[in-house]
Amino acid sequence: MSTQKERVKIVQVIADSSLGGGPKHVLGLLKHLNKEQFECFLLCPPGHLSEEARAIPEVSVVTLSIRSKFDFNALQEYNKAINRIRLKDDPFRPLIIHSHGSRAGLLSRLLPQTGIKYVYTEHRFDKDFHLANPLNDWLQRKVLTILNRRTDLVIAVSNAVKDYLITAKMAPDHRIVVIPNAIELGQNPVNRTIRCKGAGTPIIGTVGNLNIQKGHRFLVQAMAEVVRKYPLATLEIIGEGQERGDLKEQIRELGLEKHVTLLGSKTNPQKYMSRWDVFVLPSVAETFGIVLLEAMHASIPIVATRVGGVVDVVEHNKTGLLVEPRKPHALALAINKIFSHPDLASEFVRNSRHRVKTFDWSQTVTRFEDVYNKLSR
Repeated sequence: MSTQKERVKIVQVIADSSLGGGPKHVLGLLKHLNKEQFECFLLCPPGHLSEEARAIPEVSVVTLSIRSKFDFNALQEYNKAINRIRLKDDPFRPLIIHSHGSRAGLLSRLLPQTGIKYVYTEHRFDKDFHLANPLNDWLQRKVLTILNRRTDLVIAVSNAVKDYLITAKMAPDHRIVVIPNAIELGQNPVNRTIRCKGAGTPIIGTVGNLNIQKGHRFLVQAMAEVVRKYPLATLEIIGEGQERGDLKEQIRELGLEKHVTLLGSKTNPQKYMSRWDVFVLPSVAETFGIVLLEAMHASIPIVATRVGGVVDVVEHNKTGLLVEPRKPHALALAINKIFSHPDLASEFVRNSRHRVKTFDWSQTVTRFEDVYNKLSR
């Protein structure tokens, strides 16, 4: 067993404490890292992530109010926290700071300290993702490019992210490694019955923040076509965001008030997934899609768009159906195909149960431990 003085200090830094993919990823890391080898710390805003992390044994949580990428008060608090962590017990023990996302990436790497190794995970940027403000989009990419050059290791959550970082020269290719997201599978897969053709009230579901990148408007538009063939079909959308008002208006204009429900943010979306007949991810940009793994584990047939890291997760015609983004008609056809071919849906579910095992945290965490150990040496 490693002694206290031998353990490597690992500080996870993230500016988001919500229920999204990035925080889920960080929470999984904190839960599964070997505490005999690593002493784990988390720096994040107060919220769901900080509360969940405090319940994990041997994880120290420091909350910071990170209001923007250029929050100098947060920078001061961050530096104080890092200095306390560095001096804790033994100031000469290896220290690795692992930041997630652009705000945390800027905060942690703006004023790098000697003797500290820096790791950055890119969760968001690929060739399909763009911020609404073009100037802000260009600025963020430029800043990240500069910061990535002074980073010891850049982790891409999918091959699409790695390819983009190299093509756009946002990071040196010899410092990039792909480590996919993961979920906690538990002991047994979820078993559920695939409802047969014409089951009466088929339910479609999706989970994701209500922003333009998630493509909900295209799924709502597809529902107008789905209900023509399945008049009792319904769509449940879990998530919250700035697109809520526009989506409500679209639902009203299409006369889909009885067919589409905006459920808002939910702490336990799995409870709703258990009754869905098909899971749809209509994103126009998606670097990975942890929710796809959750749908696979919940034994739900999947329809998704062929973007970014989705192709690393869903194998077309084997574990689900992939369609081109921004194509409501293609989404409707794929959804209707799942409903009308229960044998095909069952085949997708069986294949998904095997596929999702490769994304279990028990396997993925060893890749993080390997890179941490190499950097600490």
